[in-house]
Formats: sequence, C-alpha cells, structure tokens
Amino acid sequence: MLTTEYQHLDTPCFEENVDRSYASLVDALAKKEQAEFEQGLAQITSRIKSDIIEQPGTLIADTADTFVDAMVESAVRAQKEIQDWPEIRIDKLLQALAERVNEHAEELARAAVQETQLGNVADKTAKNRFASLDVYRSLVGQIGQGRLSLDKRRKVTTLASPVGVVFGLVPATNPTSTFIFKVLICLKGRNAIILSPSQRASGVSNRLGELIQQVLREHGAPPQLVQWVQSKNSRTNAIAFMEHPKISFILATGGPAMVKAAYRSGTPAIGVGAGNAPVLICADANLKHTAASVVMSKSFDNGIVCCSEHNLVAVQSCVQAFKEALEKQGAAVLSEEERVAFLNVVVDPARNRLKPQVNGQLASELARQAGICRAYPIKLIVVPSEKVSEKNPMAVEKLAPSLSLFTVADEQVGMRVCQELLAIDGLGHTAIIHTYNSTLIEAFTVRMPVSRILVNAPGTQGGIGMTSGLVPSLTLGCGTFGGTSTTDNVTYSHLLNIKRVAYYTPPGTLTFVGRMRSLLKRKLLPFHD
Repeated sequence: MLTTEYQHLDTPCFEENVDRSYASLVDALAKKEQAEFEQGLAQITSRIKSDIIEQPGTLIADTADTFVDAMVESAVRAQKEIQDWPEIRIDKLLQALAERVNEHAEELARAAVQETQLGNVADKTAKNRFASLDVYRSLVGQIGQGRLSLDKRRKVTTLASPVGVVFGLVPATNPTSTFIFKVLICLKGRNAIILSPSQRASGVSNRLGELIQQVLREHGAPPQLVQWVQSKNSRTNAIAFMEHPKISFILATGGPAMVKAAYRSGTPAIGVGAGNAPVLICADANLKHTAASVVMSKSFDNGIVCCSEHNLVAVQSCVQAFKEALEKQGAAVLSEEERVAFLNVVVDPARNRLKPQVNGQLASELARQAGICRAYPIKLIVVPSEKVSEKNPMAVEKLAPSLSLFTVADEQVGMRVCQELLAIDGLGHTAIIHTYNSTLIEAFTVRMPVSRILVNAPGTQGGIGMTSGLVPSLTLGCGTFGGTSTTDNVTYSHLLNIKRVAYYTPPGTLTFVGRMRSLLKRKLLPFHD
C-alpha cells in the first residue's frame, strides 16, 4: 500500500554531495557577517587608516582584496574592448570557441572523469559537444547588442546592452560543459566572465580555460574576457567575488547553499535548484518508448544530470508490463531482497541519504557491490518503493543511475503522488508525463509546481533542450517554486540589459478604450491635438 509521510526537509544539495567545500560558503558568509557586526565602526576605521580600502566599495575580505580586485578590474577593461563588436564578429568568435572545444571534447571528458571520479567519458563527451556546438547554433544570428525591435504603432524601440562582468559558478558534475556554456552565452551579450570551478575539477578547468583564452587571442579579443579562479580556496573567494561592486551579475549553478549565497550577496543573480523529477506513466503510455527514454536519460553520465528522472510513478494496470519493458532496456528492477541489500550498500545510515561516493558511479558497479546480478549489463537500478516520505532515501534527489518506482491506482492518484514527491524535494525543476491523452497532459501541467513539463520525452535530454524545443542550456531555473528568479532555460538574453525608448503618444492613440477616454479628457488636456 502506498503511504505518504511528511516532515520538513532541509534538502541535501547536489554539490554538497559531491563537493563538501560548498557547505563552507554559507558558513563563511555567516562568520563574515558576524565579524562585521562585532567590529562595526572600529573595523572600518582601521581599514581606512591602513589604506586597505583604496576606493569606495572595496571588498571586506582582506586576504582576497588584491587578488579579487585585479581579476575584476581586468575583466572590466576587457569587456569594454568588445562591447561595440558587430554581431558577425562575435558570432565568428563563438564559432571558433565552439569548434575548439568540440575538437577536444573527448580529451576534456576523459580528464574530467579521471579528476572528479564522476560520470563517464562517452556521455561527458556528448555533453561537451552539446554545450559547445548546439549552444552556439542557438546563439548564432541572434541579436546580442543594439536594436532588438521597433514597434511603429506604439513608438517603442528596444535595445540590448551588456550587463558587464558576470561571475559564474561551475559544479564538479559538469566541469567542462557548464564552463563553455557560460562562456558562450556571456560573450554573445558582450559580457566578460569570471568562473569559479569546483576544486575537484581544477586541472581540467585550467586546461579548458587555456584553450578558450588561446582562441580569444587568435581572434583579437582580450584573454581577460574569460578568467577563472585557480586558487585552492576558490569557493571561499567566491563570496568576495559575489559581493564585489563591479561584478554585475551571478550565474549560480550548484546546490541550495550556493544559490542562497549568491542571492544574499546583494548582486543580481540567477540560481538553480535541486532536481527530483517525478515521472507519471499513464495507462495509455507507449511502454517501450517510455522505458527506453527512462534508461537512456537516467543512465546518462551515470545519473548526475539534475533534470533526469528520479521517481517513476506507474499506474497499476500497466506496471508489470512497464517493469518488463525496463528490463529489456537494461534496467534491473529489484526484488524485495535485492532492494534491502542495495539500500544497505548505498545509503548512509546516519543521514538516511545516498552516500556521496555513490554519486556518478556506474549502475553495474553499484549492483556488483550489492550482490545484484543479471544476465545482461545493468544500465540502471530501479527500486520499488511504497512510502512517499522524506525518510525514504529513494524519494529525494538521487545523483546516481538509480531511481524509485511507485505503483498507483490511477492517473489522478499518480498526480497527487508526483506533487507530494516534489514537495519533499525538487520544487520548481522538472516533471515528466508519458501519455497521449491531452486532457491528462493539461491536468498534469496545471498541477505540477515545476518550470518544465516534459511529455513523452527523456528527462535529461529533453530538459536541457537536446531532444525538445526548449532552449539549449545547462542552467535550468526553478522559478519562485524553487526559490530562484526565473523558470527559464537560461541563455544569453538573461545577460542583457534591455533599454526601451518610448516616444510621446497622445492619450487615445493606442487603444479603443484610450480613444474613448481621451474624448472625456480633451477639455483638461488642451495640448492633446
């Protein structure tokens, strides 16, 4: 029997699971704020006397001042050098960057896996190609500066201008694909970017950064357009960058701790949220296609993509056939005995969550550790579950090639279960439905508190825009559902300041109602004519 249990859950963020230094960000921020409060005016006076503050708005973090200021100032100068580049020149630069990364896609993927021990080379190679070539194709020909539109009737012109210097966080899970993605969307808008890679991926980040700067030089662009923090305490320095007065915008890709730190900095920011996508498999679903989509998506890069499937919710009338379809695609649907053995291996009993070392590992290896065998190579581990509860480690975000399977009486109960799973973890991110019933699709869309509703599509590939009409992106907003500022797949247009030039239009010239009202006001507005 399916049961539901609720308690408040402080969601364990993805990056905290794979890079524990993330948690230190919030601690560092809190300690700094406390220090500021205690020291007060004396601290400020001391800084002035010692000439640490050389100009208004200099950072409080003493040890990082010179280092941070130097990088930001060079980025500001570099951004000014390209802010008037014509669109064709920018697009040629983006093309060269995309092609260079594509040439080294497998090399970078191999280095990332070796350094981070997360994911697999084949899928990271595919992600690198997507984040370079496919993202470039979505940008080429678009307008990133100057006049965007002219509404002759309303006499309003819109124009795009850069935001300036962007600070971007790069997680260990996608160290190269997120890196090049953020570079491309920033440069399209004539912005400079300073990236803060995970310490777990410092080597491959340095390699990619060097490749990018080489291309910038070849095309007459200042290499300081793209910089990255190479120091060991890059995550601690992130706070100083976030609060720097000349950092115009923050792209915070990481867990809740990083997003909160970005929003608390006082600098405009776009953050992301945790994934925990529920998948409703309806009675009329094409089970072969559904199973193939689930296995392809959740096994991709060993399950570390946030918009992948996390919880299968199948209607009882088709659940047995669905299990068989999953197994034909290479999934291992566990028996009760196997379920217990698997959870004993992968769950940390102190936290009742998956162990960090499980993240991004091969399903076959996890199965081997739990003594689970099949006559075929295991690509995905499916764990039948009953309790929809925060106490169930399979009901929350799982950054591994494993997911839960809940059985429900019908689609209406299934929608409720999907809502309950999102309430536990993953609000605002992604939900998926497999059906050809437009009424069910509409009802599911209305009820799910998420930014992306995928229909008959694989979560990973559909969510990032690889196999859907969504904008190609590796930064997926979760809206106010998930405590972030946008529901969009983030792209270059989010890194533009849009100006609007509006000319005087007499009352009544734009709408019928306005024209009627203007007749009444004509005596009060003698200048109308």
